[in-house]
Amino acid sequence: MSITNITTYDAPLPGGHYSQAVVSGNVIFVSGQLPVVPLTGDRVAGDIREQTLQALKNVLGIVKAAGGDITTIARTTIYTTDVRHWEEVNRVYADFFGPVHPARSIITVADLRRGCLIEIEAVAFTL
Repeated sequence: MSITNITTYDAPLPGGHYSQAVVSGNVIFVSGQLPVVPLTGDRVAGDIREQTLQALKNVLGIVKAAGGDITTIARTTIYTTDVRHWEEVNRVYADFFGPVHPARSIITVADLRRGCLIEIEAVAFTL
C-alpha cells in the first residue's frame, strides 16, 4: 500500500521535514498542529480557547484536503502545557465537534514550539 503526502494552504505549511498529513489506504494521519494562522504563519497569541480553536481548524483543513470531513475524524491527541487548561480545551472541543465524539487523549507536556499552549494531531478517514 502506498502513502500519499497531503499539502494544503488551509493549514500552516510544515516547519520541518514532515508532511501535514499522509494518507494510507483510507486512513489520514494528521501531524501535530499548533495554533498558527495558515498563510501568515503567525502564532495565535490569545488564550487557550483561541489557540485550541485555531489548532482544531488547522486539523480540519488538512482532513478536508485529504478527502475527509469533521465526521471522519476518529481520534485526536492533544498536547497542552498545563493540565489546568483541560476544562477550557474541552469546552472549545465540544463546541467545535458538536455531536461528533472522536476518541481523544490529552497529554500535559513541559513546553511546545513557539511558546504555544496546545498542539493537536489526529487520525481520520477519507469519505
